[in-house]
Amino acid sequence: MSLKKVGVFTDDAPTLRPGVYTPAIIANGFVFTSGVLGADPTTKKIVSGTVIDRFVRYLNLFSLSLAQAHCIAQHQIMRNLDAILKQANSGLESVVEVTVFLTNILDADELSLAYKTYWGDLKPARTCVAVKELPYGSDIELKCIAVVVGS
Repeated sequence: MSLKKVGVFTDDAPTLRPGVYTPAIIANGFVFTSGVLGADPTTKKIVSGTVIDRFVRYLNLFSLSLAQAHCIAQHQIMRNLDAILKQANSGLESVVEVTVFLTNILDADELSLAYKTYWGDLKPARTCVAVKELPYGSDIELKCIAVVVGS
């Protein structure tokens, strides 16, 4: 018996190197995403600033709490991830595991605040890894596994 795999593509989340990888694969009732960056779907450029820079800028400009600023800082990645998952008949609420790659492991504490915003009390399993460098100068990349609705 052969494994049926289906590629997932959407214009609502940028593929920065088309043809090199598939944004996500559906197999056996799960969707497996490739690494997702905080790139704007229109410009295909990483949203400016580092994780900490964005925190400070949003805190100062809008008098936001740290939790609110963190949510905004990660929002583009989460929108991209959600767009891919929705195209696969899934969504953020169906995520069971997340792998996070950070160029500065100290950003992991701030990242934990976003988990509360997006996933509430029952958060997906998570692995957070510090890496030397990420594509396109990004400081964070996420990939996940989610359940396909109705499987």
